[in-house]
Amino acid sequence: MPVAFFAGFVISLLELACTGQVYLPTIIFVMGHPDMQGRAFFYLVLYNLASILPLIVVFGLAYVGTTCQQLGRFIHRRTAMIKLATAVPFVIMAGWLLQSLV
Repeated sequence: MPVAFFAGFVISLLELACTGQVYLPTIIFVMGHPDMQGRAFFYLVLYNLASILPLIVVFGLAYVGTTCQQLGRFIHRRTAMIKLATAVPFVIMAGWLLQSLV
Protein backbone atom coordinates (compact mmCIF):
# COMPACT_ATOMS: atom_id res chain seq x y z
CA MET A 1 0.00 0.00 0.00
CA PRO A 2 2.73 2.57 0.77
CA VAL A 3 4.47 1.77 -2.53
CA ALA A 4 1.23 2.31 -4.47
CA PHE A 5 0.66 5.61 -2.67
CA PHE A 6 4.22 6.75 -3.39
CA ALA A 7 3.97 5.71 -7.06
CA GLY A 8 0.67 7.58 -7.41
CA PHE A 9 2.20 10.66 -5.80
CA VAL A 10 5.23 10.64 -8.13
CA ILE A 11 3.09 10.03 -11.22
CA SER A 12 0.77 12.88 -10.21
CA LEU A 13 3.72 15.23 -9.88
CA LEU A 14 5.02 14.23 -13.31
CA GLU A 15 1.60 14.61 -14.91
CA LEU A 16 1.23 18.05 -13.38
CA ALA A 17 3.51 19.36 -16.14
CA CYS A 18 0.91 18.26 -18.71
CA THR A 19 -2.40 18.73 -16.93
CA GLY A 20 -1.33 21.92 -15.17
CA GLN A 21 -1.09 23.59 -18.57
CA VAL A 22 -4.86 23.33 -18.82
CA TYR A 23 -5.98 23.91 -15.24
CA LEU A 24 -3.78 26.82 -14.15
CA PRO A 25 -4.43 29.14 -17.12
CA THR A 26 -8.16 28.36 -16.98
CA ILE A 27 -8.38 29.08 -13.26
CA ILE A 28 -6.37 32.30 -13.60
CA PHE A 29 -8.50 33.43 -16.55
CA VAL A 30 -11.75 32.72 -14.71
CA MET A 31 -10.54 34.68 -11.68
CA GLY A 32 -10.46 37.74 -13.95
CA HIS A 33 -13.83 36.93 -15.57
CA PRO A 34 -16.23 35.62 -12.89
CA ASP A 35 -19.13 35.64 -15.37
CA MET A 36 -17.49 32.68 -17.15
CA GLN A 37 -17.25 30.38 -14.11
CA GLY A 38 -20.05 28.08 -15.23
CA ARG A 39 -18.63 27.54 -18.70
CA ALA A 40 -15.09 27.13 -17.39
CA PHE A 41 -16.26 24.55 -14.87
CA PHE A 42 -18.11 22.66 -17.62
CA TYR A 43 -15.02 22.63 -19.85
CA LEU A 44 -12.76 21.45 -17.03
CA VAL A 45 -15.19 18.62 -16.22
CA LEU A 46 -15.31 17.70 -19.93
CA TYR A 47 -11.50 17.75 -20.07
CA ASN A 48 -11.31 15.48 -17.01
CA LEU A 49 -13.78 13.02 -18.48
CA ALA A 50 -11.90 12.91 -21.77
CA SER A 51 -8.65 12.37 -19.89
CA ILE A 52 -9.86 9.46 -17.80
CA LEU A 53 -12.12 7.75 -20.35
CA PRO A 54 -9.27 5.72 -21.92
CA LEU A 55 -8.18 4.63 -18.43
CA ILE A 56 -11.71 3.52 -17.60
CA VAL A 57 -11.97 1.55 -20.85
CA VAL A 58 -8.63 -0.22 -20.30
CA PHE A 59 -9.50 -0.94 -16.67
CA GLY A 60 -12.88 -2.35 -17.74
CA LEU A 61 -11.26 -4.56 -20.36
CA ALA A 62 -8.73 -5.84 -17.83
CA TYR A 63 -11.52 -6.45 -15.32
CA VAL A 64 -13.42 -8.68 -17.74
CA GLY A 65 -10.27 -10.67 -18.46
CA THR A 66 -8.79 -9.14 -21.61
CA THR A 67 -5.08 -9.90 -21.86
CA CYS A 68 -2.36 -7.59 -23.17
CA GLN A 69 -1.96 -9.86 -26.20
CA GLN A 70 -5.67 -9.68 -27.04
CA LEU A 71 -5.68 -5.90 -26.68
CA GLY A 72 -2.53 -5.64 -28.82
CA ARG A 73 -4.08 -7.74 -31.59
CA PHE A 74 -7.28 -5.68 -31.46
CA ILE A 75 -5.35 -2.41 -31.76
CA HIS A 76 -3.08 -3.75 -34.49
CA ARG A 77 -6.03 -4.89 -36.63
CA ARG A 78 -7.97 -1.67 -36.19
CA THR A 79 -5.25 0.98 -36.15
CA ALA A 80 -6.71 2.98 -39.04
CA MET A 81 -10.19 3.05 -37.50
CA ILE A 82 -8.79 4.05 -34.10
CA LYS A 83 -6.83 6.91 -35.67
CA LEU A 84 -9.91 8.07 -37.56
CA ALA A 85 -12.05 7.90 -34.40
CA THR A 86 -9.39 9.95 -32.63
CA ALA A 87 -9.04 12.50 -35.42
CA VAL A 88 -12.76 13.23 -35.86
CA PRO A 89 -13.25 14.89 -32.42
CA PHE A 90 -10.14 17.01 -32.99
CA VAL A 91 -11.39 18.16 -36.40
CA ILE A 92 -14.77 19.01 -34.85
CA MET A 93 -13.09 20.96 -32.05
CA ALA A 94 -10.88 22.79 -34.57
CA GLY A 95 -13.95 23.78 -36.59
CA TRP A 96 -15.72 24.88 -33.42
CA LEU A 97 -12.69 26.95 -32.41
CA LEU A 98 -12.35 28.55 -35.84
CA GLN A 99 -16.08 29.28 -35.95
CA SER A 100 -15.93 30.96 -32.55
CA LEU A 101 -13.11 33.25 -33.76
CA VAL A 102 -15.24 34.63 -36.58
